[in-house]
Amino acid sequence: MVLGGGVFFFYLSQLLGPGNTAADSGGAGAIFALATSAPWWVAILLLLFVGVYTMLGVAHGRARAMQHLVEAHGDALAQRLASAFADRIEAMPHTHGTLQRTADWLSVDALSKQLAPVLGEGRAVRSAVAFVLDRLPISGMLADLQSCRAAPREPAAGNKGAVKDPALRAMLTRYISETLQDIATPSSEPLYIALGAHALLLGVGLWLLW
Repeated sequence: MVLGGGVFFFYLSQLLGPGNTAADSGGAGAIFALATSAPWWVAILLLLFVGVYTMLGVAHGRARAMQHLVEAHGDALAQRLASAFADRIEAMPHTHGTLQRTADWLSVDALSKQLAPVLGEGRAVRSAVAFVLDRLPISGMLADLQSCRAAPREPAAGNKGAVKDPALRAMLTRYISETLQDIATPSSEPLYIALGAHALLLGVGLWLLW
């Protein structure tokens, strides 16, 4: 807000300053002249950078929050996520011996709700779940799991739930741990690009005024 707004108001002071002949003429003619001039459109574009910097700041803050979550609770998060994934995969319906994946069974909403009693309902937790879900090779993992099973496993006698699969949990824990390690420090490249474009636009605007 300070950077984008400060540059905008600085440019606006130059645009409406005493050196601008269109602004000096006064009246409706001055407003029309400014509204149809290239420097005025530069001012509008400079104002849009307030929104650009705001979005970059929000995205950077969310990425940092997720990074701190992983740094502080990475192992526990991987185990909890692996357990939640495994529970839902083991409970997924079978059709002709094939696991049927649907959005309702493996979705950010369903997994976040399942993990809420343990990890809470914060935005960082939801972002971590979405990050893992987007990057895990779910289809390949289900295919590998299916190839290891000659037929769908039936629940053990006296057990109404799905059979716990240690191999599935170990595989998921490894995959998720590796995926969470990819959450690195948020890149500053978008900010540098925005700063460069902002400086270039301001330079063009000042050149037009001169």
